Amino acid sequence: MDFIDNFMNKWNTFCVKAKPTFQKIGQIASVAFDKIVFAWNYVSKFRKLFLAVPVGVMAVILALRNMILLPVVVGLGLQGDGGYSVQIIREVAVLGPMAITAICLLLMFSSRRTLTPWLVSVFSLALPLLILLTNTFPT
Repeated sequence: MDFIDNFMNKWNTFCVKAKPTFQKIGQIASVAFDKIVFAWNYVSKFRKLFLAVPVGVMAVILALRNMILLPVVVGLGLQGDGGYSVQIIREVAVLGPMAITAICLLLMFSSRRTLTPWLVSVFSLALPLLILLTNTFPT
């Protein structure tokens, strides 16, 4: 019993000395949690905007890149013999995928569900890359 009494005395002394420290940690954690909740409420209120901005910026970057790298006449529908089924001018090949992405983002803003149209707009960013890939290597 002597060991248990000795341990309990030391434990009580530790608890009395550590109580102000734990109270201060609790106050700091409470303030930090309140700020995190405030930030999360702000982000969730404007989540459509926070999701749309990176997609829009990336669409513009890919459009500018394709405007520089694509040839004047762009081929679509690569066939087995190495030719293209449709040929269009560069501006249409650049602005077409950008317009598709913009339409997807507009649908996202008008939709109750945010994630599905946003995912479609993210996948529409693959169009400029595919057009560039199919027109990089000459026939």
